[in-house]
Amino acid sequence: MDLLDRYLGAIAALLPAGQSQDIVAELRDVLMSRIEEREAQQGRPLDKKALEALFREFGHPLAVAGRYGAQRALIGVELYPFYMFAVKVALAIALFVGIIPAVVQGLTGAHGGMAGIPSRVIHDFIPTALQLIGVITIIGAMVERGWIKTGDFGQWKVSDLPHVSTKKSWFRTTRFEALFEVIFMTFFALWWAGVVDFPGSRGPFGHEGELQVTLAPILTQLHTPILLLAIGQIISGLILVIRPAWIRPRAAVEIVLSIAGIVLAYALWREMPLVTFTGPGASAEDFVTLRHVTDHSFRVITVVAAAIFAGKILIEGWRLLPPARDGSRAG
Repeated sequence: MDLLDRYLGAIAALLPAGQSQDIVAELRDVLMSRIEEREAQQGRPLDKKALEALFREFGHPLAVAGRYGAQRALIGVELYPFYMFAVKVALAIALFVGIIPAVVQGLTGAHGGMAGIPSRVIHDFIPTALQLIGVITIIGAMVERGWIKTGDFGQWKVSDLPHVSTKKSWFRTTRFEALFEVIFMTFFALWWAGVVDFPGSRGPFGHEGELQVTLAPILTQLHTPILLLAIGQIISGLILVIRPAWIRPRAAVEIVLSIAGIVLAYALWREMPLVTFTGPGASAEDFVTLRHVTDHSFRVITVVAAAIFAGKILIEGWRLLPPARDGSRAG
């Protein structure tokens, strides 16, 4: 049994010191039983080759010892679905952070113009994605080991879950969409407040380099209301993520935010154009085409945003109505 002792000795060296003797004794019994069964099947003692095959089937010493360790996985089975969900959200954010600055630089002709968009997206996406996934993995590992307490997260109740209709709904927002909205609006609010920069950006009030962007005074005047609207959207999204059953409170919040959004859209529409462009050795007249494109884009965005806000008022107002007995809304 020299091979058995060597195999168990290799496992024992990898086990916690206080438990190695008991575990090795348990493994010895299991392996002896398997050897006896195999010998009974073959009608003869196992030779060295057969023993090697049996131990190989049982597992490498590192893998066997890992089954008895205090922590066998960086991210456990129960946490893994949440981890993968967070990774997907991180990839979506990294893609967004990579695309937007690249498109802006492409439209302004900076860094190779439109032809350089794919390379800039890849250049910004990969490091951003790796950093976000790394942070998520570290946080997940800390949660898995209990270093970060999750509080009442595990005390979820069925009554807090949303009602899932079997009918197709064109206006139903999922928790994933709400979480994406929360993350997106958080990035926007931080950027708008000047706390963070997107790659290649210098903040909302001007760019340095080949192109200078001057914002209309109305954007400075509405800086705080726009920031508050973004924070309100974050709160609304968090309601759906954390308390999806709170349909009517969230509907009330959405109506207030939509009314505020329409007012802001009207104020911005009246002060068009919102941006002017200048550059080294050039005047605003040299950027007429770019300004026209930007003005037209802002007008379209403002109209679409106002239409979306108006639609949300109607939809969320319908959700505020008390449900009828057949499950539909009254009114």
